[in-house]
Amino acid sequence: MKLLIAQKFVSKYKLLVENTQEMIIFFDSDGKINDCNSKAIQELGYGEDIFCVPIYEIFKKAFSYGSNKLEINAKFNNKVDETIAYRKNQTCFPTDLKVAIINEKKSYIGVCSAINISDKKEAFREVKLMKNELRSFNQVRNEFVANITHELRTPANGIMGLSDNLMETELNPSQAEAVKLIKRCCNNMNIIINDLLDFAKISNNKMILEQREFSFRNLIQHIIDFNNIRISEKGLKLIVNVSNDIPDKLIGDELRLTQVLNNLFSNAVKFTATGQIALEVIKISQTEDFIELFFMIIDTGIGISIEEKDKLFQSFSQVDGSITRRFGGTGLGLAISKKLVEAMNGTIAVDSEKSKGSTFSFSVRLGILPISNKEAVNLSEGYTSHIYINENVKTLRKSRGDTPTVKELNYIGQVLKEANIKVQDDKSVKNTVEKALNVIDETIEKLTICIEMESWDKAEELAYYIKKLIPAEQGEMTKNVFRLLLAVRKENHDVSLALINEIKAVMIEG
Repeated sequence: MKLLIAQKFVSKYKLLVENTQEMIIFFDSDGKINDCNSKAIQELGYGEDIFCVPIYEIFKKAFSYGSNKLEINAKFNNKVDETIAYRKNQTCFPTDLKVAIINEKKSYIGVCSAINISDKKEAFREVKLMKNELRSFNQVRNEFVANITHELRTPANGIMGLSDNLMETELNPSQAEAVKLIKRCCNNMNIIINDLLDFAKISNNKMILEQREFSFRNLIQHIIDFNNIRISEKGLKLIVNVSNDIPDKLIGDELRLTQVLNNLFSNAVKFTATGQIALEVIKISQTEDFIELFFMIIDTGIGISIEEKDKLFQSFSQVDGSITRRFGGTGLGLAISKKLVEAMNGTIAVDSEKSKGSTFSFSVRLGILPISNKEAVNLSEGYTSHIYINENVKTLRKSRGDTPTVKELNYIGQVLKEANIKVQDDKSVKNTVEKALNVIDETIEKLTICIEMESWDKAEELAYYIKKLIPAEQGEMTKNVFRLLLAVRKENHDVSLALINEIKAVMIEG
């Protein structure tokens, strides 16, 4: 029985050793090879004479022999590391080698397991070479793009200048229309040229953001003025909501922020035939030095399917070739916008559904100016008033048998602020706060009814009003209201009601 078991073990041993992809070499305490598999003989170019060669002649960096003692490099002892294996003809090849030994009183067994990694090393070398070639190609391409666009700008500006001169002369109606068409084409060409130049700068890491003081509300007004003509031409409705708690004076690259907004607005107008376009801006957080803003550009255009979203922010990519033919464009606008937003320590995303519009959102971090003494006084006065209101809210709630929460106090204060109601005395505060509590209850109830009756236009108006009742410090709640607006816009009954319940739980129940 024992003999049968031993025979089976030997058979398994031979099957394993002879069919592995590794070289298996056994050696003794002097480094003499006493057994090996056929893979080792094949790779190393030996025959039976391999048993006359010490292991340290094959793996010269893993073994050494001196003072009648075999030494093993510690990094190969029960560990895999890269080294060189020498063939019989003294050519060599790279291997991954592992050495294991059993050293007992009267027995010493050592084994090397190594695998030839020449193919892997060659593949890595080719990949590295291809990366270097691709890097060189990209550099040449970007320089070519930059040079070509600079050369194109000169004739485009020349044609634009001549068109302006022609417009000052006496032209008949058909000639004037032709000159206007030439100017429009030149403007489109300049937009493409600017995109290509920005792309080349970003690709070469030469895009530098300036940090200068600018008026945020003037920036928004310029965005509206720039895009309003095209919006009006298409008969679209424009809605703009900018949170009142955003300081006007900010520090950052006004030109690049304008570029991102114009890119997103341009796409919204381009892909929207009917309906409306909305811009929402809120403050997410603020410190002594920085402010984080959250922008949303919402349209009722052609929308994007889930499968197509991944292509949106890739260079020279449109979700559909027919879009390029129908609407034009280089496919660089969103890729550039993504890079610019990331350079301003923000992120950009899209939420869309085919034929139901798109919502592009992004955040940026901008610098803020120190608060002046005058502003500090005004803030102090507002804070005192807020405490005064809150104390009266507590008194009123106690008289009704309720305990107000901190969040509820904040919302009531925001309702009073939104309604522009000034506190005169204790009596007027109690009456006004009672009205504020009713405003919250009634608005949410009306919105729920509108959704149930699928009166979506009215529901959207009420959702916008609820957004105004959210205090600035409630960033997460503000995002929930934005999600509610999107759900109402998409006429999604179930999601809208679920979000209303979440908002109601915070605003009323606390």
